[in-house]
Amino acid sequence: LKMEGERKRSMAAMLSFLWLVRNDFESFTACQHRNKMSPELWSAMQRFVAWAGVTSESAHATLVFLAIRGIGKAQPFLQAMNRDEQTPEDVVLTLMRCLPQKVPSCEALTAHGLDLVRKAFSIHRRFNFAQFLQGENTPRHIAALQSIIREEGQQVLQFYLMSLVGVMCGLRGQESLKGSLFMDQVNGSTLMAGINILTRLETASSCGIYWGYIGTKAEMLGLPFDCLEHLAFARLCCLTRAKQEDVASMQVEWGSLNRVDRETFTQHLVADGMRMLAFVFTFLPAYLVNAKQNRAIGLRRALVVLVELIDMLRSDGYAERIGAMTVCVNLQDLADFTAKVESSGAFMAVHVHSSIVRRRDRLDFVVSAKHKQHTTQQNWSDEPTQEMRALMRRMDRRVSCVNLELERLQKTRSSASVLTGLDD
Repeated sequence: LKMEGERKRSMAAMLSFLWLVRNDFESFTACQHRNKMSPELWSAMQRFVAWAGVTSESAHATLVFLAIRGIGKAQPFLQAMNRDEQTPEDVVLTLMRCLPQKVPSCEALTAHGLDLVRKAFSIHRRFNFAQFLQGENTPRHIAALQSIIREEGQQVLQFYLMSLVGVMCGLRGQESLKGSLFMDQVNGSTLMAGINILTRLETASSCGIYWGYIGTKAEMLGLPFDCLEHLAFARLCCLTRAKQEDVASMQVEWGSLNRVDRETFTQHLVADGMRMLAFVFTFLPAYLVNAKQNRAIGLRRALVVLVELIDMLRSDGYAERIGAMTVCVNLQDLADFTAKVESSGAFMAVHVHSSIVRRRDRLDFVVSAKHKQHTTQQNWSDEPTQEMRALMRRMDRRVSCVNLELERLQKTRSSASVLTGLDD
């Protein structure tokens, strides 16, 4: 199958799992020469291992899960399935069911162990933990995970979370098998913040779990967390994979947005997808990171373009057409364009040179082929008609901003009149 990198990641995941259950800190951190995991964080991971209640049966099943997980990414199997929206987990589940000879590791499992492996793959297919850690999904996704766990029980939750830890530990296995290179102090702290909050799936609310994790990340970054805008900014920090040293510049960029744009983006970031309409932008972290790294773009421009996209999605009624409170929008094309474009003007005009294409229950944001041809042009100017469209959209938002400020001033004046007993 020519999947050497995937094979090494599987091996690193299996080795890391064994070091965890054996409490072998030295082997686990042997290759961590920078940001080495602290003994305190290791102790927290050991408390999680104790909570997970690993038995010889579940340990065997976990090793099998970690061994066969990568097979689902093999192109020959993906192509043979020939289905739309096929996930790697779907591939492995199909092989286990229809071609068990392709996954011989499963043969030695007990019936219960095999059931745990199947259920773990099913949960991984339906809940993306990496997206959760980056603030990419919503409380609705937590609610869906809770529904599964209520049906399957705590042992499945324990097995699922333990398998998650193993997978994450092996992410840089292609670089070294002498320890877990990925699970250092920085990544380990984020992982355990997410894992610890998910251990409460059976007792806490979906919003409590989601914002509890974001709140933990805010605390780690030294951010306030006591109003909606604080919640939104903390989630934005997760989405941009921000570190402590990034926060000050991000606060400046955030503060430079006008009031309407900040409120629009805040409303978007705090929407739960259950009571409030939520657009879930896949590849949003990649888009934001690419914008920060592109000197022609920067975070502020990326946020302005994103606000324009949110306005477009709301005003054009895409959610109503799909008929859901949570709508997935694929931004991969925009993220790729953002990494390469050399003109800030071409970037800021991207929304008038793009289309939104529906693919079953998701939307794809597609940059036109013609506009992509301008990627390497540093001095770019738009056609007059397109430039006018973009200008009118921005003028509409500025008028909204002025109206909002006038309403705020009027309320302030009315409140002052009541307090002082004065009136015109």
